[in-house]
Amino acid sequence: MKTINIDNVYIKQRYVITSKLESEGPIGKYFDDVFIPNEDCFESSELKMLQKCLSKMSISNIDLIIAGDLSNQIAISNYTAKMIDKPMLGIYSACATINEAIILGSLLINNNQFDNILCYTSSYNQTAERQFRSPIEYGGEKNVTQTFTSTVAAGCILSNKKSKVRITNVTIGKVFDIDFKNPLDFGRCMAPAAIETLFSHFDNTKTTPNDYDLILTGDLSFYGYPIVKKELENKYGKIDNYQDTGMMIFDRDKQNVLAGGSGPGTIAATLLAYVYKKIEKGELNKVLVCATGALMNPIMSNQKREIPSIAHIVELGGVK
Repeated sequence: MKTINIDNVYIKQRYVITSKLESEGPIGKYFDDVFIPNEDCFESSELKMLQKCLSKMSISNIDLIIAGDLSNQIAISNYTAKMIDKPMLGIYSACATINEAIILGSLLINNNQFDNILCYTSSYNQTAERQFRSPIEYGGEKNVTQTFTSTVAAGCILSNKKSKVRITNVTIGKVFDIDFKNPLDFGRCMAPAAIETLFSHFDNTKTTPNDYDLILTGDLSFYGYPIVKKELENKYGKIDNYQDTGMMIFDRDKQNVLAGGSGPGTIAATLLAYVYKKIEKGELNKVLVCATGALMNPIMSNQKREIPSIAHIVELGGVK
């Protein structure tokens, strides 16, 4: 896998909106707003949440939109983009979508193709549950290894104008297939992609986990996280700076979230709220964010097909 150094790309603005449930979680204080739905359907609620998120940023001067979500044909992102009237690249890496957007945006700005690029994603619990699992109304019992889709709208503007948080390196992941076929256990499905992409990033940058203030994966949650941590410690020794965003966004002991959080909003919210604000305040300086995605759809899962996965890395640093 290829790691690319980024010289002159900064997060100029960002905003994160979640539902009440996420705001009551362990890192809820870092999120910017709470969304109270009052629309006539789940998709309309997700659209309204995302539009409200983007309205909090100065998007009139952007050159390009890069966005994606979990809905069929990334409809939420597309319906939102039509209101902005700017060129758009629609993308999909499942729960790793925000990292793919930031990678593409960073490369385009780094190569002097654009000055300001808007990246965004969203996930909404009910729209995702209805599409990827049994309909909510069905009331089927959940497996303990299943994750709980977060309700989040998150976006950022990447720019070549200096700010307090910059993109320093990116690693573009490749699709992994370990013949894993359980659509109720995405955490363990995606763990190998995270491991291989992390190893590749460390090798390419001549670093080890101890060179970072914080390493995040997302969203492996409580079943995928131990696998990655064990492999990292087998190679690099004891690690105390590694966490998973699926375990951070919810309190598993107090909130009914099964194996933890998932959805593209999970890592996007953590990256663009918790990580950004920590770096901005000088509490963190060098952070590695490895976003993971399960690249399946309901039809393929119903055919009992294997579930490929991917992981993309974005490395962030503080600017003095």
